[in-house]
Amino acid sequence: MISQKNDSLNDPIAALQKNLKGLPEQIEAVTSLSPLTVVSAGAGTGKTQTLSQRFAWLLAKDKDCRVDQILVLTFTEKAAREMQDRIKKTLVEWHSNSEKELPHLLKGIQRIDDAYISTIHSFAMKVIRESGLVLDIDPTASIVSKPQEVLWWKSFSEMLGTMSLKKIKMIVSDEWAERTEELFSEDYFKDFLNYYGPEKLSEAAKSASEKLGSFGKTPEDLWNQSTEELYSDIKDKEYIFAEIWDTWFKDIFPVIRNELREQHGKRFERLREIELEYFEAEPNEKNYKAFARLLMEEGISNLQWCSKKILESIKNILGVSLKEWRDTMKKELRMASVPSENEEMLLWLLCRTCALGWQCWESMRKREGILTNNDLIRYAGEALERNPAYGEKFKHILVDEFQDTDGVQNEILKGLWNEKYNTLFIVGDIKQSIYRFRHANLEIFRKYIDSSRHSEDGRYKYITLDKSFRTRDDLVEKLNYVFSSVWAQGIEKNASFKYEPLGSPSSEDLWKKRNDHPMPPVFEIMLSLQEREQEEDGKLGKEEKIFDSRVRLYRELASRISEIHGSGVPIWDKSIDAEDKFRPVKWKDFALLVPKRSLYSSIEEAFDSVGIPYVLCTRRDYFKRGEIADLVNLVSLLAQPSNPSFLAGWIASPFSGIDPESAAEILDKTQILGESGVPVSMAEVLRNEYPETFDFLELMRKKAELTGVSCIIRELLNSPGFLASYEEWQRLRVRANISYMAAIASEYEASEGRSLQGCADYMRFSVKESEQQEEPDITDEDHDAVNVLTIHSAKGLEYPVVALGGVEGTLPNVSGIETSVRYGVLAMKMPDFLAKDPLKDELTVSGLWHSEREKEAIQAENERFWYVASTRARDKLFICGISKTDKNDGEQIPPAEDSFLGMIMHSDLPNTEIQICRSSVQEVSPEIKAKVPLELMRAETMIFPKIISPAKLARLSASAYAMLSWCPAAYRIAYRQGRDMQWNSKMGEGTGGSEFGSLAHWVLSKWNFDLETLTSWVPQEKDTDKYEVTLKKLPWNLRSEFKSAQSRNEIMRMLEDYSKTEEAHVLSDLANGTGKGELFRETPFRVQDMDLLLVGSTDIYWEDSDYIYLRDWKTTTEETAPKEYYDEQLKFYAYSLYIYRKEKRLPQKTIEIGINYLRDPSNINKRVTISDSLIESIGDNIHRSAISALSDTFTDSAENCLKCPWANICSKKHV
Repeated sequence: MISQKNDSLNDPIAALQKNLKGLPEQIEAVTSLSPLTVVSAGAGTGKTQTLSQRFAWLLAKDKDCRVDQILVLTFTEKAAREMQDRIKKTLVEWHSNSEKELPHLLKGIQRIDDAYISTIHSFAMKVIRESGLVLDIDPTASIVSKPQEVLWWKSFSEMLGTMSLKKIKMIVSDEWAERTEELFSEDYFKDFLNYYGPEKLSEAAKSASEKLGSFGKTPEDLWNQSTEELYSDIKDKEYIFAEIWDTWFKDIFPVIRNELREQHGKRFERLREIELEYFEAEPNEKNYKAFARLLMEEGISNLQWCSKKILESIKNILGVSLKEWRDTMKKELRMASVPSENEEMLLWLLCRTCALGWQCWESMRKREGILTNNDLIRYAGEALERNPAYGEKFKHILVDEFQDTDGVQNEILKGLWNEKYNTLFIVGDIKQSIYRFRHANLEIFRKYIDSSRHSEDGRYKYITLDKSFRTRDDLVEKLNYVFSSVWAQGIEKNASFKYEPLGSPSSEDLWKKRNDHPMPPVFEIMLSLQEREQEEDGKLGKEEKIFDSRVRLYRELASRISEIHGSGVPIWDKSIDAEDKFRPVKWKDFALLVPKRSLYSSIEEAFDSVGIPYVLCTRRDYFKRGEIADLVNLVSLLAQPSNPSFLAGWIASPFSGIDPESAAEILDKTQILGESGVPVSMAEVLRNEYPETFDFLELMRKKAELTGVSCIIRELLNSPGFLASYEEWQRLRVRANISYMAAIASEYEASEGRSLQGCADYMRFSVKESEQQEEPDITDEDHDAVNVLTIHSAKGLEYPVVALGGVEGTLPNVSGIETSVRYGVLAMKMPDFLAKDPLKDELTVSGLWHSEREKEAIQAENERFWYVASTRARDKLFICGISKTDKNDGEQIPPAEDSFLGMIMHSDLPNTEIQICRSSVQEVSPEIKAKVPLELMRAETMIFPKIISPAKLARLSASAYAMLSWCPAAYRIAYRQGRDMQWNSKMGEGTGGSEFGSLAHWVLSKWNFDLETLTSWVPQEKDTDKYEVTLKKLPWNLRSEFKSAQSRNEIMRMLEDYSKTEEAHVLSDLANGTGKGELFRETPFRVQDMDLLLVGSTDIYWEDSDYIYLRDWKTTTEETAPKEYYDEQLKFYAYSLYIYRKEKRLPQKTIEIGINYLRDPSNINKRVTISDSLIESIGDNIHRSAISALSDTFTDSAENCLKCPWANICSKKHV
């Protein structure tokens, strides 16, 4: 510890203080002298800066500390490289600033490459290498490659499928050979093997080896897996039998006994008999169990046509329906019952088969001298255990992303950290732990946090970093609102870990500038409804396909992205080395994050249709892409040149350079008989008619044999003529995918050698198995494209604009074969050869227990998962999901509570609009698609969108046009600065606000305009059936407003008055089907008018033979919501209707517009007829507005200042 009383250190200490940057809590963490410092660092709170400064500070304050005496562990190799660069940059900066006071930093800079800055796996390898003969492993051992791993498990699958005892005996010890013989000779083993298949069992063994290995278990442990813990859990559940007995004999039977014995009905006959049988029975364990099983299996097994009176009485007692209670109790009883002998046999077969596969894998690796990541950690742990002094070489240990640590990794840390010799500094965030599938154990981090919070004498330190330097203030506010609701009871419902909201470094001058130029709204929800077909009888038919709903949703998102990109909105870029850190938005500033790759196909179709440049960073069916299949076919042809199928595939592919017509002719000629009467070979046709192509193919084959497949693939990329066969916006992706295939081939060659046939086999196997592969990371500075990636892939990244897809998704069900640390390897249901009734699904006891334990953990991680996803956004967040509709009335069904969309809705997030993407949305014109010339598709070039001059919006909404027309200065405040527009803030009435208006609009979209039916939509009393029925139909964000009696009364008053008008009588006839004409309500539109997309949504319009009547509902008065503004909005609607009818070649009709101020019926009759000349003038104004919206000059309309909601803040105000 440095003594600050030492005068000789005054200058260095001053220099240290001068160089430190950051908020007070960051400085406190950097300079901590505690033996254990735990830093909880929220998303974007500067943890990398804190860690790099910590490293520099440790070196600066201690002249004797060398860089190789500070250990820094990160989660990924990329993070390790970035950390080393950041540390070096910090050291150089500090040395430059304080060369006189801190000269010893120069040595650290010069020797930074000697520093232990790496992933824990790389560090473990160093420990193993440095441990020499301490460990019983080959000192030249290497890390297993992906091809080695894939091909070995494929070979185990084959050994299992043929029950090849001989091959397995060649791999394992004599003891395991005997065990294998015992396993294979088990009577049920062949049925077991046939039911699950060798591939699935091989996959289960691989999964078990990885998961159980990360918890320090061995194949021996799995072979001898005990059911002791399962039986212990079952024992703890046996209270349920007594609980069921008490429920029925103390609560239910006393109430329904008379009815049950006298008028039980046919269905409750068996229930009556059971009640009589146990009426005077002694309450003991035996009777509890017998009664519960009889009740479930016979007494209440079939509830159809049962006495409604009895069912209602039971529901009143239980609080739920008897069916719900029965289904829940069935599961509880199953979990309280011991597994059958057949289930015990299934567990035995699964655990021992997987243990065998795991042991074979271990033996093979030891023989070949290769290690897995689990091996690295385990062997490093053994080395540290045998040599405890190893950790003393480090004075300080720094660990990043500590929430992702597993138990075995923690053992290494415990072996390194000793308070007497070194300090431990760990950084993490419980809210960002999303790698449970990699066996991260969050409980470990919790223990360190508890230790730091409650240490003796306060010698340990816990510090929270909660100021986000990533996300703008107004978006942080939205995220805090949502996740404060999600974690209201604590993270993982654990009261000791409360949600720590993110804040902003508002005191920083730079941060104030950073919050300029918003993209309102910062939090936007887009939903695509799975609409239903209208059948001839008027009933609703089947629901739209999910895929089609998603395509529509992501097409709308792509259009929004295109609009924002076209606007050139300024983006904050901290990498800009200038005072003004804003630049125009680029395609790569956008990211669409999804929970799983299965959504990619719908995204591709949508984005391709709009034509925006994008790149998919990962996908499951990578090998099934057209270009990849063609390339694998080519490699297979080089390995087997005489194979006609491979040759035909190559001739027909873009790689041959043969046009499609010529390729078809070659294939046709192979059907012609030659002079000998034998069909002419395809190779012969190619040699005779395309000698140069044939010679090129032969040359490729020879090169592949000499230099390897990877070199051949890279040569193809040097002549990118084949890209002409792909759509322009696909070429970047195609080129990157092929480049990545070269890397895969290199990986194979590095581990298996340059075997042409072997590489071809590996690639074909990968195609067949659809092995998950990652596509190349081309989201670097040289490429400009929208990023589409999984949320897990996005961890640690950030983007100005983020869209989250798949937010409607629910938690996955645990199914198939699972690995449990507690119960071993198990199956969720009994296979038919062991089931009581092969025709019925029989859930296993072990599976139910595993599912129950997993459910809570999965839900907790799901909440953290969406927190990580949301906090990737810097400026704007889109929430994109699909919503089901009710089969009876077509209304939107509320999202599942465990979905992220459900969490958002449950939070009642204020001032958040939901944009519904309906099937009536117009197709995007191909004119707006981004074009990329073929000659620009080189590795170093970006995708450039079409340039439009003068700058002009690609999309204009009705509200934006109206605001520009009313006052350009107000438009700037609303749309460029993101201030909320609420005319009703001045109303001064008891009701009002956006929610009130939205509720009134919703009623008007449903009501048939008859006064008699109005109370069905606006019931006045809460305790009526009408109230409950309407409440359930309402969208979630309107239910709070609906519960206000004052709001309902005011809406009732307004609509009562309106129902007396002549216009309401016309609408009533149309709504009830008795009028002449057609009625349209709440109609969204997207109309392409030349280079401008017009969007909006009309409240109501109707047609007769000559006119279209277009109206807008207003729940405010004209004084508080200016007529001039809404007149322009209606004109926009009228022009859009005119263009739409023109595009569809529908006869034009005279359009009449009008605003219905519902609070003031006297204004109802103010109407305007749109003439032909006015339509033309409106169109000119709309297109001029699309240009002026991107100008830097926004003039004011002084006459409107008195009504403007921003009059007090406008720099051009005239009030």
